[in-house]
Amino acid sequence: MPKVVVDNDMTNVRMSDEYLITKEFNSSIDFSQYIEKIGMANGSYIDAVVDYCLKSDIEIESIKKLLSASLKDKIKTEAESLNLVKGAKTGKLPI
Repeated sequence: MPKVVVDNDMTNVRMSDEYLITKEFNSSIDFSQYIEKIGMANGSYIDAVVDYCLKSDIEIESIKKLLSASLKDKIKTEAESLNLVKGAKTGKLPI
């Protein structure tokens, strides 16, 4: 009879980042609302996302599909205003 070896050691198994986030929040909407609330309090949505990812040991790229469309627009607008990405040339002068 062949031997069956069972390895129940789960110490080296890495769970997906989406699983870890949805384990903490009920849905992606709850996660987006949490990030928006923190972003409004801090004044920066980008910083809120980066801080959450650093504290939770999650890759920033993995939360893209969990963010709402309105939060993605707010992050994009903030990045354009900080000249982090090329956006539409609005010709705004600094005040």
